Amino acid sequence: MSERNRPTVRLVAAAVVAGSVAVLATGCSFVQQQTGDAWSVTYEVRVDQPRGAELTDVRVEGAERRGEAPGVHRLGTEETGATDGDGSHWEHETIVLAEQQASVRATPGAGATATCRILLDGKREIASETSARPGAAVRCSADTPAFG
Repeated sequence: MSERNRPTVRLVAAAVVAGSVAVLATGCSFVQQQTGDAWSVTYEVRVDQPRGAELTDVRVEGAERRGEAPGVHRLGTEETGATDGDGSHWEHETIVLAEQQASVRATPGAGATATCRILLDGKREIASETSARPGAAVRCSADTPAFG
């Protein structure tokens, strides 16, 4: 091989190695999403207004179904449902791998205060937060625990 071709061969070899590493990393991530320990996460937002209260800029983090890539899903505008006591609430279920971030964000209408919660398997609360003032966004975030 001539001296002129050696840099090109090295560059091609480096590109092949980098590509292989990227494919392996992506493959491992895909396998983890398919077989890793995962929690059923319920995001809940309660509003101190009756059924039909509007929540805007609603975002949740996770995967919609087992095996799908997790990410932040912008749901936009949602409406609260069932009334419970003095207010109403909205819920959304998703899948979050163990030891990964779960989060929800929503903004209630003017004059309304919202409280968010993150529940594992619909029961175990791992985060709760109340908006700082009426009409302000509420955010909950937590890393899901390891299985064990």
